[in-house]
Amino acid sequence: EQKTRGEYNFILDQRRLLFVAYEHFVDKHQSELIKRVSKVEPILDELLHQNVIQQESYDKIKTLPTAEEKMRELISGPLKSSGVQGKDIFYEILIENQPQLIQDLKTMDAEVSKS
Repeated sequence: EQKTRGEYNFILDQRRLLFVAYEHFVDKHQSELIKRVSKVEPILDELLHQNVIQQESYDKIKTLPTAEEKMRELISGPLKSSGVQGKDIFYEILIENQPQLIQDLKTMDAEVSKS
């Protein structure tokens, strides 16, 4: 009985480790993206064009006063509900629109994994 429980715990631990290992870039860097993305409108335009967000969300987010508020609403609302596919599209748009930011975040990841 103890042996089975131990294997079961190991399987749970394996799943937890896999989940952490495959955390999406957007989820992992959510707070940095909220703070550091400066030009949100071109990103919103492309997300709307690629049907990741709907017109209603687009209009609501565009009315928010700061880039930080726009990004917070975008990430916690439409992007969260769009799943991995939406986050993948968002990530590609970020690479095009904010290449230096993405490079900085990747560099941070590399430094963290070295230590």
